[in-house]
Amino acid sequence: MDVVIFGAGGHSREVADVVVAMGLKVALFQDDLAQGPHIPTGLPVIRIPDTSIYKHAACAIGDVQARAKCWDSWSKALEFITLIHSSACVSPYSAISGGSQVMQNVVVNSQAKVGVNVLLNVGCVVAHDVSIGAHSHVAPGVLLSGASSVGARTLVGAGAVLLPGIRVGSDCVIGAGAVVTRDVPDNSKVFGVPAR
Repeated sequence: MDVVIFGAGGHSREVADVVVAMGLKVALFQDDLAQGPHIPTGLPVIRIPDTSIYKHAACAIGDVQARAKCWDSWSKALEFITLIHSSACVSPYSAISGGSQVMQNVVVNSQAKVGVNVLLNVGCVVAHDVSIGAHSHVAPGVLLSGASSVGARTLVGAGAVLLPGIRVGSDCVIGAGAVVTRDVPDNSKVFGVPAR
């Protein structure tokens, strides 16, 4: 299976690693800004992929708004495949929706529900009964404790912790290293220990 990767920045290198580790083939990269050969793969970076040739895609964009825009623009023409690295530990009783990415050393436990096009970045932990909304980015080293939830298009920064049962709304930013001890409404930015 040939996969078009949307985005040619730093995260594209990690997505390419997972595609190859799954025994798939990277066809090319799409990026509106980058040009020339992709580093380190040497594959072409183009502006508009030919959807009559390519059928499968992956989103290699960390920014949550840009992830959502990529999905909205291309998911009708291409199938965004779910990527799960072999080092990830994913419960058979969890649900990972289409186009999501489960990177190296991620843990997804029982009854967790992951929306479409979500990025679970390196080494994060998604505990039992957690819910994550579409297009969100759970950064490296995050701990989402049991029964916590994250809304759509939300960034949970590197090393942040959500305590059990905490609810974070949509379109939020949780700062790196924050410890979230109370619910966070939609369209909020919180930082620190405890997060404010």
